[in-house]
Amino acid sequence: MNKNQRFLIGTVGALLTGVAIGLLVAPKNGKDTRKLIKNKANDFSGTVKSKAGDLGGTAKDKYEKSLEELATLADKLKEGFFKNINSAKSKAETVADNVNDNVRGAINNA
Repeated sequence: MNKNQRFLIGTVGALLTGVAIGLLVAPKNGKDTRKLIKNKANDFSGTVKSKAGDLGGTAKDKYEKSLEELATLADKLKEGFFKNINSAKSKAETVADNVNDNVRGAINNA
């Protein structure tokens, strides 16, 4: 656990402790105070779950987008590779034909 995570956990813990103490010393009877604490805890829990779900969805979306971009890049690299191979093959065939013609010309002239 890194320093930022520990700080966040400590801050949330202190916040919850402060809220609980504030509610306990509030001028309400014990039953109402416990009910209020329970409701606030449930609300906070729902908020945390919602935020965690949002973060998870965002990370998943970014991961999927990255995969799509990598697939596109791989396709472009593949196209470029085959284009260069075909170009090199064509040039090699041209050079081979020229060498063949020069050799035949040299043999015929000899």
